[in-house]
Amino acid sequence: MTYTYSISGIKCNGCAGHVKEQIEKHPDVTQVEISGLALYNIYRKYKEAVISMNQHISIDELQLFLDKDSQYSGRYAISQAKWVSIIQEIG
Repeated sequence: MTYTYSISGIKCNGCAGHVKEQIEKHPDVTQVEISGLALYNIYRKYKEAVISMNQHISIDELQLFLDKDSQYSGRYAISQAKWVSIIQEIG
């Protein structure tokens, strides 16, 4: 199963690599792709993470994996993708 999330705090490719690395440490995560890093939208507040997993993982649990590296704890925040929230409101 694959879910899309918004992640705030990603400002460069190094940040994206760190987020990807931290989330991939979860045993049920099979793949992580970070989008929104093109030069024209690098300054957008939220980037999208498309996460494939063996079973559903809560946002709180994913956030714990983002915060495991104490050097970067609190720098990144994961939430439901903004466009998913809008679709749910309309639907």
